Amino acid sequence: MRIWHKHFVVVLAVLAFHSAWAQEESAPQEPPFVQEESEFEVPPPSDDLFSNEADAIESEIQSAAPEGKKETVNLNEQNPGDAKVEEDLLFEEEAAPVVEENTPVVEEPAYEVAPARQTPKVDVVRRSKSGGVEYIQHPQAAKGLMTITKDGAYVYRVKPPSASKESGTFRVGMIDPPKIQSADGVTDYSSMYGGSSQPVFMFDYEWKPFNGFGSLGVQIGVGVMYSTGQGRFIVPDPQFPDQQAKEEYTFLAIPLSLGGIYRLEWGNRQWVAPYVAAGGTYIGIAEIRDDGKSPSLVGTPGVYGAGGLLFNISAMNRDTAFTLSSEYGIKNLWVSLEYRQLQTFTEDVDFSSGIVGAGVTVDY
Repeated sequence: MRIWHKHFVVVLAVLAFHSAWAQEESAPQEPPFVQEESEFEVPPPSDDLFSNEADAIESEIQSAAPEGKKETVNLNEQNPGDAKVEEDLLFEEEAAPVVEENTPVVEEPAYEVAPARQTPKVDVVRRSKSGGVEYIQHPQAAKGLMTITKDGAYVYRVKPPSASKESGTFRVGMIDPPKIQSADGVTDYSSMYGGSSQPVFMFDYEWKPFNGFGSLGVQIGVGVMYSTGQGRFIVPDPQFPDQQAKEEYTFLAIPLSLGGIYRLEWGNRQWVAPYVAAGGTYIGIAEIRDDGKSPSLVGTPGVYGAGGLLFNISAMNRDTAFTLSSEYGIKNLWVSLEYRQLQTFTEDVDFSSGIVGAGVTVDY
């Protein structure tokens, strides 16, 4: 081999060694990447350099702390003050309740609660349109619920009204003028108060303890008859040809009655009920003057007999009958027509007459 060949091999070996050493010291660079030099380029790190920088940072921290208080703080150690801050941040509902030691404890007595009553299930039967039977179970069936309409109305079964024990009747009638003669025999009732029929107002209370085929009871009644007129002169005066005086008179009659009554009732809601009544009466009379003189008081006993018809208004409408019974306690409401014959026993004060009256009767 020639000498220049040997020198060429040695140069290649040296170049190969340097290129291999350069690849180990720096990262490989690709052909498109060009590394530019920077003014902030730092020398490669070394263990001594890192240790020197750590010592410098620690010395700066210690120099910044106030004199006399240069202490090392362990960040992994919990500060007691931090625990108190965490306790203050607890919510109110998480805080433990405060119990006073001297608070007296009051023990309430135990109450026994009765168990709730269960409504028994009752089968309610209803006929369908086709003639079949439908069985319906409803919680209110035990209380009388019969059906529920399409509009949502509840229809209950109600008890039929029982026979009434008491009744009250208010009646207005017309009575013939009484035959009353004055003590001197000159004037009478018709000359002072008129000869036409007079109105009379009556109220009868009935108590019916016996109920079977009809009702038998006791009847107590009171009435009032009222009229006014001018006085008359006993001796004729030329200045007053009609004999009328200036004084005004008021005639007041109060009939009181006590008797028995029988009503023919065979049903709870019958349309018409006939009745008869009879008993004794006493009619008290007072004649009052407007000139301040004492009134005249008289009276006469008598008897009466009556008969009439009752027309039931409650039977016309079931809803009206139910409302009257449930809200007002009225079992039947009647329109009353009556004829009463009155017979008195005193000739000077004679109220014997027939009385035709009409009114309203209430059973309760």
